[in-house]
Amino acid sequence: TGIAESLKNVSTDYKLGFGTFVDKPTAPYANTYEGKIERPCDICDEVHSYNHIMNLTGGQAAKTELETKLNGLKISSNIDNPEGGFDALVQAAVCQDIGWRNVSRKVVFYATDAIFHTAGDGKLAGIIKPNEGKCGMTGNKYTRSLEEDYPSIGQLNDILIKQKIIPIFAVTSKMQNLYDALSDQLTQLSQVGLLDGSSQTVINLIEEQLNAIVSRTKLNPQAPSGVTVEVTPKCNDKIGQEVDGAGCKGVRKGENVVFDVNFRVDECVEGENKYNFNIDVPGIAALPVEIEMICSCACENNETEIERNSATCDERGDLICGACECKNNTYGSRCECDRGKNVNADKCKNPKSGLICSGENNGMCICGQCECIPPSKKGYKRWGAYCECSNYECKRNTDYEICSNNGYCNCGKCECDKAPNGASQVVKYTGDDCGCPISNSTCKKEESDVLCSGNGECECGKCLCKKEHYGQFCDICQDCGPLDCSKYTECVKCVYLGEKTLWSDCGCPKKTLLSTEDRVDTSKLGRHKQCVPIDDPKNEGCSIIYYLHYKDKGTSQQPELTHIYIDRKPDCPSAPNIIAIVAGVIGGILGIGILLLVIWKIVTHFVDKREYEKFLEERSKAKWNSGLSPLYKEPMTKYTNPLYTAANPKI
Repeated sequence: TGIAESLKNVSTDYKLGFGTFVDKPTAPYANTYEGKIERPCDICDEVHSYNHIMNLTGGQAAKTELETKLNGLKISSNIDNPEGGFDALVQAAVCQDIGWRNVSRKVVFYATDAIFHTAGDGKLAGIIKPNEGKCGMTGNKYTRSLEEDYPSIGQLNDILIKQKIIPIFAVTSKMQNLYDALSDQLTQLSQVGLLDGSSQTVINLIEEQLNAIVSRTKLNPQAPSGVTVEVTPKCNDKIGQEVDGAGCKGVRKGENVVFDVNFRVDECVEGENKYNFNIDVPGIAALPVEIEMICSCACENNETEIERNSATCDERGDLICGACECKNNTYGSRCECDRGKNVNADKCKNPKSGLICSGENNGMCICGQCECIPPSKKGYKRWGAYCECSNYECKRNTDYEICSNNGYCNCGKCECDKAPNGASQVVKYTGDDCGCPISNSTCKKEESDVLCSGNGECECGKCLCKKEHYGQFCDICQDCGPLDCSKYTECVKCVYLGEKTLWSDCGCPKKTLLSTEDRVDTSKLGRHKQCVPIDDPKNEGCSIIYYLHYKDKGTSQQPELTHIYIDRKPDCPSAPNIIAIVAGVIGGILGIGILLLVIWKIVTHFVDKREYEKFLEERSKAKWNSGLSPLYKEPMTKYTNPLYTAANPKI
């Protein structure tokens, strides 16, 4: 009811309709356990990509039907963080049965508290066919979601432009930066607003954002390849200029905005000199443009109108149709430069790099002066005496955005006090890449003024958490909060000892149970944490073992405790086995003795072997003298009798 009333403050002729989306009804996006697609929770509607609930309706009927439909609406859920909102947005844009009027400002209010799936995510479910961007509704349901992938951001942008639809993204504070970045990627007019959960906030947000859209005037040229269109709005002092420089904002009813539109055709080709395209006024209409190029002039073929060796051309060229056509390697607007004489090239050298005009891709040296080559990408510029400056050669963030899309790139340095288009702005960011917000609001939770929940430090707009803490605001801790085991020791002892009949009487926050067996079967427990055992009051030396069963809430919320399970049998140390200990000691001593004997035997064996080999080596080297010893004497002595004569002597 409030939405319909608020629209009257913006327009007297409006129509309302709405639909709902969740995600593709298959794993891993939704729970495919039996019956969970049709009823993911007790009060939930089925998981669906997009259900169209109400056609665009005007007047009092819109107010009545909207109230009836909203009262009968049910919630639903998926199991992953992203949602399939792009599927829904495309279907709402392309399906004409919804009731869009041709001549009207078409606005889609997209409310969510989650990130979005985009092209390529469908592969997780085996969906590889690209999104066709066509209406896939059967009745009031999108039935081709399991056949086609999610649309890409570029595809969504093209569809919104073609259908002349303006999206308003209503998101929570945690999602605002993401959807701001998405809005910047859409060339169509788009707005991002903040939700806080209040219905009145939603109503105010719709009215506020619609007023913002109505007060914005912008042109989006849909120029073909080969044609460059530059749009320059002349916004007066009372209205501001858009960040991208293509429109004005804050325009009031009755005010006029003048646009200067310049067209440049890169090449004129005979027979292909006509171009037809539109300049869109987002959400309203399109201005058709037809360009016909004249590739040659009649004066070029009329000899009487040609001035040969004209003084205007330094007598080194002909003046044809008011322009010099230079001869003999001369060039310049008046043929004043000579290609064969590069005497002035040193004047074009960048003193820092030593390159002529900072490189051949950046500029050309003409008569001692650099003429910069315009970059091919729209919006990029190059300037400077040596073509050394540009508005794109600056530090970029991880998303490859120049100056983080928060500042202006001026000759290699990011100026954070200027918007990306060079207009002055209030300084909100600092750093070499203008990536660090001055405000520390991104380090605080909505309901708290404490930086990083007191568990970290805020640096460059992000929380650097202390050990054991994590999450965007360092407010999640695996061993504290709901999973702090020390909170449940008295509860566990009470249930274990059977001091109370009910677990709730023991002060337990969640259902606390003793295992039916001696031990809890952790293989069937799911996500759980085993706590440090606590002393068993009934059995000295024994411990009570218990587990915390929890539901994981991702990286943005604390896990939710669901159950506490306790081992029925205490964990007690077993009595020592004296015989085994004595036998082990004796066996160890014997083993060590035998080992030492073996080592000694091995050592002596190798020592003896080495000595024997040394003896053999020395013996082989010994040399013996074969002469008689001077001390040797014969054992027999021979004497000769001089009186002895031989037989039969002659006398």
